[in-house]
Amino acid sequence: MAGRKHWGFVLWVTSLVLAGCAGRATTDTLPSGADLPSSIKIPSSTTLAVYLPSNYRNSRILVSNSWVLPGKALEDGVSAVAQHFFAQSYLAGPAGTQQYGLLLALHPMWKLEGRDLHLTMRYSVFAKDATPLLQGSQTYETPLNDATSSLSFYNAALRTAQLVMVDVLARLDPTAAKYPATLRMVDTDPKRYVSRDKPILTGTGFFINAAGQVMTAAHVLHDCALIEVKRDEKIFATRLIASSSLLDLAVMDTGDTKAIPLPLRRNQEISLGEPVANVGFPLQSLLGTSPSLTRGNISSRGGISGSIGEFQFSAPIQPGSSGGPVVSDGGELLGITLATLNATPLIEKGILPQNVNFALDARYAAKFLKRNKVAFLEVDPPAKIDASNGNQAALSSVVSVACYQ
Repeated sequence: MAGRKHWGFVLWVTSLVLAGCAGRATTDTLPSGADLPSSIKIPSSTTLAVYLPSNYRNSRILVSNSWVLPGKALEDGVSAVAQHFFAQSYLAGPAGTQQYGLLLALHPMWKLEGRDLHLTMRYSVFAKDATPLLQGSQTYETPLNDATSSLSFYNAALRTAQLVMVDVLARLDPTAAKYPATLRMVDTDPKRYVSRDKPILTGTGFFINAAGQVMTAAHVLHDCALIEVKRDEKIFATRLIASSSLLDLAVMDTGDTKAIPLPLRRNQEISLGEPVANVGFPLQSLLGTSPSLTRGNISSRGGISGSIGEFQFSAPIQPGSSGGPVVSDGGELLGITLATLNATPLIEKGILPQNVNFALDARYAAKFLKRNKVAFLEVDPPAKIDASNGNQAALSSVVSVACYQ
């Protein structure tokens, strides 16, 4: 399954000898190597939108048994520098409606080597055209002197942002006349500013109707700036049309006119012990992009205590299987894969659970689809039931889902 907690990175540091307390960096003094021509007016009159991926803005790490918030350090450091160099600046999200003249997309990467903290920021600058006006990267290194207060992380964020902003100003010499504030994030193609190097999250979906609409688990799409669906090596840009955090369901529109949908069983009845197939795209970075099919049985009509509308099934799943279909041998959708049991606390008690996985019952999916006016098919179970029918129905309908920021 795709994880429901999204940390941009996690560093586990069991022992660090902390020496002293670094001073807080300020925007008034530039780091070594940062120099602006005297002809550049500060602050620039250009309105600057800064895109900082939410997985980095929300990140936290454990250092010497204390939680540190590098995401907050990034937000504060970048914001302080942007406001110093640009009269009008703000951190922008994909749905932002505030106008901008220049868009600065930042993609940071933290690295800890011994007691030295490194921050590298890749950046791209956009105006009206899809082609970036400027691209590059800057790195700053500082001792990790005070992990508990995030001071070292803030200093690294501020200094690296200064190097980026100085480069932008020196090379573009932006003004409001050159780059008038007429653009909005909500109208900007996310492909311009997201990182396509690697998705932050992957999952599975399946066609729910012949119009090319795909159902998946809502948590697979959490905080995505760009969602892509892939089928048979063809990539489809998508549009989210319905979502429910309560049911953990979402539907996207791909416009794929060759979609082969999965029908629901009429009345959505399931039977204990009923054999099922589950298809997904687990561990895509390790196992590639071919779908994996596993088989098992419906083992319980109930899910995790307190859950809504879940049943338990035994077909093995892995990270990346979330949103995939649980399919009967008649080829009908019985459920949507949501989660697997966290075995760690049970193993610590000497209990080894096996193949305890959970899916949302398709009857709840049917209500969700009707409420959101999404078309779907219902069929009666066929007279002749064979495992190959269910396997083929599942394999024909599934797609991989990738979330980018």
